[in-house]
Parts: sequence; C-alpha cells; structure tokens
Amino acid sequence: MPSPAAPPRSAVTSTPGGRRHAVRSVLSTSHAWSALAVHSADATVAAAVRAGLAVGLALALGHLSPHPEMVGFAALGVLTAIYSRYEPYRRRASRLALAGAMITGAIFLGSLSAHLDWPPYVRLLLVALVAGAASLVALASRIGAPGPIMVIFAAGAAVAGAPTLGEVGLRTAFAAGGAGIAWLVCMSGYLLRPSAPAVLAVRRALAPADYDAARVSLARDVLADDASHRRTAPMAHELALVLAEHAENAGDTGEAADLPPRRTLADTVREEWSSGELVVPVVRITIASLAAAFLAQALGWGHPSWAAIGAASTLQGRHIHTTTPRALQRALGTAVGALLAWPLLEAGLSFWWVAGVVVALQFVTELIVVRQYALAMLTITPMALLMTSFGDPSGGQLALDRALTTALGALVGVIMTILVHDTWTIRPRSARASR
Repeated sequence: MPSPAAPPRSAVTSTPGGRRHAVRSVLSTSHAWSALAVHSADATVAAAVRAGLAVGLALALGHLSPHPEMVGFAALGVLTAIYSRYEPYRRRASRLALAGAMITGAIFLGSLSAHLDWPPYVRLLLVALVAGAASLVALASRIGAPGPIMVIFAAGAAVAGAPTLGEVGLRTAFAAGGAGIAWLVCMSGYLLRPSAPAVLAVRRALAPADYDAARVSLARDVLADDASHRRTAPMAHELALVLAEHAENAGDTGEAADLPPRRTLADTVREEWSSGELVVPVVRITIASLAAAFLAQALGWGHPSWAAIGAASTLQGRHIHTTTPRALQRALGTAVGALLAWPLLEAGLSFWWVAGVVVALQFVTELIVVRQYALAMLTITPMALLMTSFGDPSGGQLALDRALTTALGALVGVIMTILVHDTWTIRPRSARASR
C-alpha cells in the first residue's frame, strides 16, 4: 500500500464555529450513555493469563532478588505485557520491545531527574515531555492500547524520591528485567501455536452475518505478516484462500488469495509520519499533561504526575465523541476504584498478599477493559495504587490523591478537547501563502 504524500509545512487551523460545536458536543447527554455502553469482545482469557503470569513472575522474582525494594520498578516494566494483545508474533515481538524500551527509558529519565534533585515543576515538565514523546511514538508505530499511558505512569513514579546514582541504575535494570519477562511470556505462545493470532483474525473476519470488508482487510494484513516467516507461511496461505472464497461469495472480487506485502514497523512509522496527522494529538497531550500536573502541584495535591495520566488518557481518542465518554469513565471509575482500594491500603497486608491481589486484579482487568472501560477502572485503580504502595507507605492517602488528580486530569483533557478539537485541520503552507 503506497504511503500518502506528506504535506508541506503545515499549520493547525480551526473551522469557523467549531469551538461552539465542540462545547455543545461535550455537553451532550449522549456521552453519558456512551460511557455506560458495554462492548462485545473475544479472546480475552489468553491475554489475561499472559498478563497475570508476567506480573506474578516479575513481582516474585523482584522480591526474592538482592534488592527487593526495587520490586515496584520491575512491576512497572512488566506492564509491557498489556500491549499487542492480538498482533501476529513477528509484529508483536517488535512492538513489545518498543513498549518495554519506552517504559524503561521513562524510568531512567525520571530517576535521573530525581537524583539530580530538580525542582518539582521541572520534574513535572519532564513527565509532560515524556507524555508527548510517548504519544508520538505510540501513534506513529500504531502500538495500540494503552498507548502512552504506562510510559507516563512509569515516568511519574520515577521522579519521586532522591535515588543515588547506583539506585538510578537499579531502577532502570529492574524495569528492563520486568519488560524482558513480559516479552518472554507474551511471545511464549509462538512455541506451541505460532499461527494463533492469524486464525483469530480470520475467524473475526468470517464471523459477522454481513460481509465486513474492513475486518477482511485487517485479517489479510495479519496474514501478510505470517506469510513472511517460514514456520507460519503454509497456514497463512491456507487462510488467505479461505478469506478469498469468503470475499468472492460476498461479491467482492477485489480480494484475491495473493497477500499484500508485509508492513514492517518502520513502514508503519513512515506512513503515519507522512500523513501529517500526528502534530495535533501529540501537542494536545503534551500541553494537557503539563497543565494538569502543574495545577495539581499548585493545589498541593500528592502525586501530581497522576493528573498528567488522567489528561493523556482522556485525549487518546482523536474526536470529541470519544474523549468525553473516556473522561467520564476514567473520573467516575477511578473515584469508585479508589474507595475500593482504601481499605486494602490501610490493612497493612504483607508483600505476598499484595502481590496476589495485584495479579488477580491484572487478570480481571484484561478480561473486561475492552468491554467496559469505566468498569475496568474499578480494578485498574486499586492495582495501580497497590503497585505504588511497594515504594510509598502513604496508605489511604494514595487513594485520595489518585481520585483527585485523575478527576482534574480528565477535566483538563475535556477542556483541551474543546480548545483543540476534531474540526481542526492541517492546512498546507501553499494554501496559507495564497491568502
């Protein structure tokens, strides 16, 4: 597939009256119903097992290591496991490595800023810049959910404290170790069922009662990846014949059994970069993360970097009709989740009890997050707070900080959606010059 031509130097412009439309859209009651909607999902058990197993291994090995105080950073690195749930294995390998590298790099930079004793606002500026860089990489590579969120979480955790230079190295090493465990666990299925992601993609393409050209195209893209590898190529070509027959029966003569060329990670990045559609979302996330974190710091709230997570999470969707429901889901889900986490944080549980609860919450989260995001926040929030408690004994105060900063971040995200909304366009320089 040829990449779209890159526009000349461009500027962001707004459609007249677009902001008024954005305000009306944000205030629409339809967003409340959208936030409560439950979506169908399949193949969630395998992803949940992988994530739970990876987290459990990282926590156990980190705690039994000579430096158990670093277990929280291993737990951050192992969150790599929640990326690339359904990608074919060759593609999954590169994207998991990329996600792990981003999380590890964020921990290194955040820890270095803490070691150098930078002022709080400078550290938060670093978190916002990491948010922007991570969103750029996530969008350009199409790394998928949860996008830059885990990277921002890692950076926010790392800017805390006053580590020595040796501890900066330990934090980074444990994060890399956790990411390595996640990579191995998530790639382990290749040993037994290397074509499983392709089979799932084809099954999804055949499932709808009506012919779905988009699902067929997605399945063909997955098969192209598998066809490029000797072990999975025979099954890929067989499945391609099935797809071609399905398309022919539906009257779509454009889908042949021949698969398109494999699209590498570099191909994807070049295609996204040349599209000219990365500037607005990246700038929007960076500014909103910075504003939310600075506001939380100015208000004297604990863990102000969590406000950046709330803002960035709200702004992952490119359109108002997706960002506003996400803000409602995150704010309400986090508030209730924080209440559920409060007694756990105050109970003074031993490490192994906390680790067991974290693994269970991770498993349940992977089962429900693609179905209902607000419901998933009821498990994501306690899990994140319990992970934070490995290095922060603040108890129930963590829950209050999480609820307040997340709500603030979501509010900032919605405001940023109104100011820089989906009616904004990239206008080529030549068009500006002709005015």
